[in-house]
Amino acid sequence: GSTGATGAVGATGAAGATGAQGPTGPEFARRVGTITQSATPAINTDNMDIASITGLAQAITGFTMSGTPVAGQMLIIQITDNATGRAITWGTSFESSTITLPSTTVASAMLTTGFQWDVATSKWRCMGVA
Repeated sequence: GSTGATGAVGATGAAGATGAQGPTGPEFARRVGTITQSATPAINTDNMDIASITGLAQAITGFTMSGTPVAGQMLIIQITDNATGRAITWGTSFESSTITLPSTTVASAMLTTGFQWDVATSKWRCMGVA
């Protein structure tokens, strides 16, 4: 039946532990995108949940964003420079909250910044920096 081991909500069913909507299924898997380092990194939020930039060799003057985010969608941007701290200008697609957007990388350390899509402002709202 629908609640049996292989039913819709059973252990291996669509909403079960290993099903498509379960905690180990693809709906919980984060899509990681490797972004080419540049002054204007391009991120398509329809294709990735985590954007990873490594070897950043110049300041970021703004991100080129594409995709159609939905209410509450999360985005993580990870930036590692090339052993020299780099300035970051986030651009108009991003906003601070009670947490301020970081303005520089720290030499050789990964900067991880988390965002949530804010439907009211149509911006990626900073939720955390590490």
